[in-house]
Amino acid sequence: ALYVRYQVRPVLTEHLKKEAGLRSPVTLSSFARFYIPLALTPFLTLLGQPVGAAALSRMAQPLESLAVWPMVFGLLFLVRSVGFAYQEVVVAMLDEPKARRRLKQFTVFLTSGATLFLLLVSATPLAGWWFETVSGLRPSLSQIASYGLIFGLLIPGLGVLHNWYQGLLVHARRTRPITESVAIFLLTCSAILWLGVQHAQLTGLHIGLMAFTVGAVFQAIWLRLQTRQERVGSRLNV
Repeated sequence: ALYVRYQVRPVLTEHLKKEAGLRSPVTLSSFARFYIPLALTPFLTLLGQPVGAAALSRMAQPLESLAVWPMVFGLLFLVRSVGFAYQEVVVAMLDEPKARRRLKQFTVFLTSGATLFLLLVSATPLAGWWFETVSGLRPSLSQIASYGLIFGLLIPGLGVLHNWYQGLLVHARRTRPITESVAIFLLTCSAILWLGVQHAQLTGLHIGLMAFTVGAVFQAIWLRLQTRQERVGSRLNV
């Protein structure tokens, strides 16, 4: 924190003060409308983890699923991390000349790259090497984890799409749809997990990953609908 405070001084003195007079003043109400939805977003996102764990413990092979869940999500988290900073990049670069076209192209590249990389891992012995050698799982658990990657194949790429759409919304100062999209994700996941607890015979891990994937798909659809005005206005079709 001290180091960041030291490094941010030139930004405060050389950039923000010069631009302060060019924009309308921020009021408490306008700040709250912008910030509160963003503050709720990580809370709702993280709420999916205990909900998923609670559901897995009530499905088929609960011990195996709970043992493998952190390893699978660790790998998904690692691949998805390539797009974590993309929302901030979109917000910062949108006003630059020809930036929208370049950002659109990079969105497609990053989404495809993350999905293809995970497909390569899941379809080759790399998955077994990761889960057995690196993570130290037994072969039987490694097999469950490797098969589970197929159900979570789209999660990293969808994360990039989420950040692309969210960047458009933040740039337009419309943050409420972001919270709405995460709420849709959580409700979709919870519904599928509930059905899995009540009726499904599949391994809990696989149902959990399926629920997170379907929830992420619905989240992306909602964000796409909410950014239609921004995309049409700039002739984007992502």
